[in-house]
Amino acid sequence: MGQLKRVVVGHDLRIGGEGAMESGLVLASRCDARLRLVHVVEPYHFYRQISHPLAAQHAREKLAEQAGAKLEEVVTRAVCSQVQIEYEVRAGKPFVEIILAGRAWHADLIVIGGPSRQQGHLLGSTGERVMRKAPVPVLVARKPLSITAKRFLVPIDFSPGAGKAAEEALALATQFGARVWFLHVLDPTPLYAYSDEDPISPALPIPPLMPEDIEEDWEFFLSPLSLGKIPWDKHTEEGRPANKILEYAEAIKADVIVMGTHGRSGLAHMLLGSVAEEVTRAAPCPVLTIRPEAFQFQLP
Repeated sequence: MGQLKRVVVGHDLRIGGEGAMESGLVLASRCDARLRLVHVVEPYHFYRQISHPLAAQHAREKLAEQAGAKLEEVVTRAVCSQVQIEYEVRAGKPFVEIILAGRAWHADLIVIGGPSRQQGHLLGSTGERVMRKAPVPVLVARKPLSITAKRFLVPIDFSPGAGKAAEEALALATQFGARVWFLHVLDPTPLYAYSDEDPISPALPIPPLMPEDIEEDWEFFLSPLSLGKIPWDKHTEEGRPANKILEYAEAIKADVIVMGTHGRSGLAHMLLGSVAEEVTRAAPCPVLTIRPEAFQFQLP
């Protein structure tokens, strides 16, 4: 992400969009960045377009006009923020158009809002797909980011993806004058060794790792980071990663969680599906997800 100069906010003209807008304003004001609101009008069902093409087109144009008027009101209310704000209305699949808007505007970050209460899935399909496919970091703001954010939690697994997330967290923490907590979770799930003669029956469990066993990993991970004058702490927990991350965020009253979307496995969507997605769904604060540049998704 480097210098944060352009922020795209996906605004659905609902409560989630307001939270995303508020978070975007905080980031833009802290980092002297520009803001662009994007609202997407979804096309009518295919059969409606075939049976009533003129009516469907007229209705879509009317919705776009109304959305533009509402975005104008949002921008007008925010003029006192001293942040340069633009807006646009697009038509199509929301997650695709938000990503394309970010690309066209050379955005450094995309902000997506979330529902006001816990739901069975992650922010509907739009937020989830933006997280998975956007070529830039994505901030999912189930709750608005505070202008006085001072506590940054960075879950790590010592992977390159976690290293990238840590770098971005430190850069952002500098802008906020914040403290950074690095957290590594030891998963107690037993690992089994298999013999060549009998690959089906497990042998004795491999002894679990202890916190002191990973001190070298900590040193190797932290040594290349530009910690400078940023206050920081490191902590190791044992348990199910997503649960422990959420518990620790509550314990330290984290203002934002910054984490990578791929881990040690190197498999696309692995960490996102098993940890980052769970954390984003239930976190008590906004979550900034960083996808390593090595993974390039293709839009449909």
